[in-house]
Amino acid sequence: MTIVALAASLFALSFGSTAHAAASDVSVKVEKPKSPTRINNFNLNFVALDIQGRGITAKCYKKSPSDGAFTQFGADIALSSGGNTANCAVTSSILGDNGTYQFYVTATAGEDTATSETVSVTYDTNGPGDPRDYSKTRTNSCEYTIHFKTADDAGMTVKVEVYRSENTSFSADDGSRVLTVNAGSNETHDATNTVPDCNKNYYYAIRSFDAAGNGSGIVGDSEVTITNATTTTTTTSQQTAGAIPVNQGGSVLGQTASTGAMGATGTSGDTLGETSPSAEVVDMGKTDDAKKAMARNLMLGGGILLLGAILYANWKKKQTQAQ
Repeated sequence: MTIVALAASLFALSFGSTAHAAASDVSVKVEKPKSPTRINNFNLNFVALDIQGRGITAKCYKKSPSDGAFTQFGADIALSSGGNTANCAVTSSILGDNGTYQFYVTATAGEDTATSETVSVTYDTNGPGDPRDYSKTRTNSCEYTIHFKTADDAGMTVKVEVYRSENTSFSADDGSRVLTVNAGSNETHDATNTVPDCNKNYYYAIRSFDAAGNGSGIVGDSEVTITNATTTTTTTSQQTAGAIPVNQGGSVLGQTASTGAMGATGTSGDTLGETSPSAEVVDMGKTDDAKKAMARNLMLGGGILLLGAILYANWKKKQTQAQ
């Protein structure tokens, strides 16, 4: 396999979106953004290349759910001779209402123009329902079992995060998260957590999330105060020392949860759409951000390698013609 072919293979694996203009010396490939998402400010990354080594002008186009046709957004983007990586800035002025948005990029060098594949992003800011029937049981001195039932929210819930602290006041974030349970709507789960110090008492809170990353209200022990960067909320359901009684729900964002019989205890549920006999607890060793960074580095590396190979081929071609 030649250097150019190898680089092209890496490039295709990195971006996946192929250009429509097969006969042109110009090509443009777009990175597929995360979807669904609740983020309305991100970069749409792309790579444009010209085998003749000419300067390239790229343009970004979008179509919102209410648009009848694609329109350009942002200014024309001038790329160096032979091409390079660049991005289109997608902002809140583009992603406004919830719905599916479409994007593509064109690259022009001389009389040649290539158009990328169209990629879609579903913008969603509707959070899932609050988990219910929360209870905490100290199974033994070193282990707690957190019981809950997800909301009947038509498939919006995809996971529940469990937070823990030695203190009654803590922030429900990456620092206090100890478990992530993959769970669908209207499911009952029991999540077991082993604590680092068997002689201490620990306090818990849970929160549901949808596929776009929107969070529900926070449910937890009655004495817990959850302090986040933007809000401070206190749980207020009545509780004696220890776990919330089995016939009593947890509290949500300062409101007393309704009481009533618990759902049947069980662990059946699905793992992001796949049926599983038990709740899946996700390893927190690798964060999503780390995986995204690794993928981004691989994509950029593939694009740069292909750019170098094409520039080398162009130089070699000129050398051969000079002879």
